Amino acid sequence: MKMFEMRRTAQRLLDYLQGFRTREDAYALAEREEKRPEDRGKAGEADFGKVLSNRDAFKDLNIGCIMDRVFEAVPRGLEKSKMNDRQFLENLFRYPVNDPGEIAERQEAIAELQGNEDLWTQVLAVKTSLDDCLYDERFSSSVYGLKSLQDAGNLVAFVSSIRRMQLPASVRLKRVRDLGARFDADEGFRDTERFIRELYIPYELGETIDGNTGFLRSITGVESRREFFNGNRLILEVTERLLVEEAFRHFINDEARAVELLATMESKFGSWHRELFGFKLSGFDLDKWGKSERRKYLDLMEYWLSLVNEAVYSRIPRLEVGDLAQELGFFLGAAALQREWAKGGIPVVNPTLVDKRERRAAILGSFNPSLITTLGGNRVVPNDILSDRDHNIFVITGPNNGGKTTYIRQVGQMYWLAHLGMGVPADRAELSLVDSLFTSFNAEDNTAEGTGLYLTELKRISQFTRPEPGQPRMTPYSVIFFDEFANGTDHQESVRRTRTILEHLSRKGVTAYFTTHKHEIADIVARGDLAGAVNLAAEVRHRNGGIETTYRIVRDAREMSYGHLQAEAMGITPESLQALLVEEVSQGLYPREDTRLGRMEETRKAGERGGS
Repeated sequence: MKMFEMRRTAQRLLDYLQGFRTREDAYALAEREEKRPEDRGKAGEADFGKVLSNRDAFKDLNIGCIMDRVFEAVPRGLEKSKMNDRQFLENLFRYPVNDPGEIAERQEAIAELQGNEDLWTQVLAVKTSLDDCLYDERFSSSVYGLKSLQDAGNLVAFVSSIRRMQLPASVRLKRVRDLGARFDADEGFRDTERFIRELYIPYELGETIDGNTGFLRSITGVESRREFFNGNRLILEVTERLLVEEAFRHFINDEARAVELLATMESKFGSWHRELFGFKLSGFDLDKWGKSERRKYLDLMEYWLSLVNEAVYSRIPRLEVGDLAQELGFFLGAAALQREWAKGGIPVVNPTLVDKRERRAAILGSFNPSLITTLGGNRVVPNDILSDRDHNIFVITGPNNGGKTTYIRQVGQMYWLAHLGMGVPADRAELSLVDSLFTSFNAEDNTAEGTGLYLTELKRISQFTRPEPGQPRMTPYSVIFFDEFANGTDHQESVRRTRTILEHLSRKGVTAYFTTHKHEIADIVARGDLAGAVNLAAEVRHRNGGIETTYRIVRDAREMSYGHLQAEAMGITPESLQALLVEEVSQGLYPREDTRLGRMEETRKAGERGGS
């Protein structure tokens, strides 16, 4: 009978202690619904994934400027948060997606945060507290167990910040609220939250324990000893409340009572305090004594923390949130940038995305996103972007600095932002999903590889049309941007090769934007010799014998390059350069005989005599 009672007592004790084992379950964000098998393989929906691009496209289209503004719009206090958020944004911006469901959820969350500044502030608080959960390094080098206790405090703060969120409408932000609701409904978490709110935070236990474990290193100063004494008083008071108050009687296990933890701490603290305030030892001896006693104090604090952490982590589940902190950073930054555009008078809309096989874009009154980000909306001219299956190759002519390159960058940025799930600065926007975006912008000679400008461009085109395994391939659902292709060869070869490439793109059905000063190409389009091609022109106005650029791109038009007018305006004519040389000689900058002015004058006079 006695043996039976002993076994039953042992079993009760074992059951009791099992109640203080770390919880193995985890609370995580709800996952997005996977596409049903019967929905896979539909036209235009079989290959959702990343929008691919060539290595230079990100730079050529100036996407980095927009990414930087999205990052800078969100305040971050921890270096690891800044580093990981930046890395996440780099990856997200470099690889847009063409999954309409993913894009729609991003659009919904960003638009809601853009339009609701109170919610934006609340979500920022959630992200900040989540960053603390993930990256807070306080107490990482302190007594063992203190950081774990601080982590629990950060988790409570995170859940509390979710409670303060108003109920969002968007799916992505609702997931956050739902996660908080799971913690709220968890009895074990509520017990831990009571401990954190009533004891850990008010008594500043983290700072108190961390400070006291360091004071024994150097306690010769009176103020240092007083801080040590007062810190211990706080720790004793918390311990007493844990063991005596009804609300906490079962928070830590009975081992604390079995070893008479409170009495032991009172005795140990009392003996240390008597030494510190006995004023018997010299400063040197007191310092030496403190260092010898520090190990004992650390052992006591580690034991205290192990009991408390055991109580805490037996009650709270693990938190699994994946990239939530970084995702919220993107949503907040994109929303802040779009709100800035809107406050500057720029319209912002979420693009309607249609099947890639339609190859359609109808973006009306659109602004260049990178320009309005750097210059402000009042200095940027809006333009329309219109294309469809029958009209999707665009040859753009006009003078330098007339807006040709800016326009094709604008088109590229519209596609890029749309596939990131961001809004675009436009009155209205509808465009097809794409599988890849390519660029071929002017590049310098590649001396290291022994290739000139023209060969570099040809290699790039070859990579698009005959890619290596694993590299993106140009398809009818791709968009490509050429900025003054084939400038590194003679004019005839340039025109011939340009036509060859455009005819290939036309046959394949690729959407292409092509700026050029080769008016023979615009003539081919005007004659209707290139299927699907349309001429666009950077508009100019003639004024006082010169030209004025409007930065508007007009359809079914060709425009001269006006290089002669621009050269004349810059003083690059025979007459003006001759006058400049004569002026420099007359000013004595160098002798006339060291130039060819004399011989040129003699040649001119000889020609006049011969003519007479």
